[in-house]
Formats: sequence, structure tokens, C-alpha cells
Amino acid sequence: MELFPSNPDSLADPVTLLDEQGIAWVLQRRRVDLRIVRRLIKDEATPVVWADMGGIRPRPTAMAERPALWDRIKNDYRGPGGSGSTGRCLAHEFRAELGRRLLYVAEDC
Repeated sequence: MELFPSNPDSLADPVTLLDEQGIAWVLQRRRVDLRIVRRLIKDEATPVVWADMGGIRPRPTAMAERPALWDRIKNDYRGPGGSGSTGRCLAHEFRAELGRRLLYVAEDC
């Protein structure tokens, strides 16, 4: 998975993420509401990417990792529905052809 020079939230549009299978994902929504984050984390058809180091070092997450990821995000989310400016996590929704969705969760250092 390609690296970003900074968190996708601060990049100019269009923001595209190329994954290991060569699929180009285009950023559709920044700072997704926490309720949508929860729904997408539970959706097996939606790939979830965890990006630490300020959101620039992404890696795909396995379904088995998602409950722990949700536990980490739900009380530390600074986007809509979260803890506000004190949170360390933000999530963004990317889309690919045929309406496929990808959840990109970035954690600040």
C-alpha cells in the first residue's frame, strides 16, 4: 500500500490510494461520522486500513483485528460523533469502481 506524505485529511483533492492489488481508491469523505466508522469496521466487504505515524503509514487490517481497532477508536475519535479535539484518530472513506468502499483510519502520533 502506498504511503502518503501527510494525513489524507490535509492533502489537496483528488487524493488517490493505490493498494497491493492495484486498485485505485479515491477519497470521497473526510472525517467520517463515528457511527459510520463503526458500521464500516463491522462490514466484512469493506477493507479497513489503519495508518499510524500521523496517518502516513497505512496497512490493511484483518477482520480479527477489527474489534480491537474499534475499541481503540471509539473513545479516541476526534471527528464527528467523537471526543472532539482531544481525540487522536480520524477516519476517511475512499471509493473504487463498482461502489466499493474502503475505510482509512489515521492515528496521530
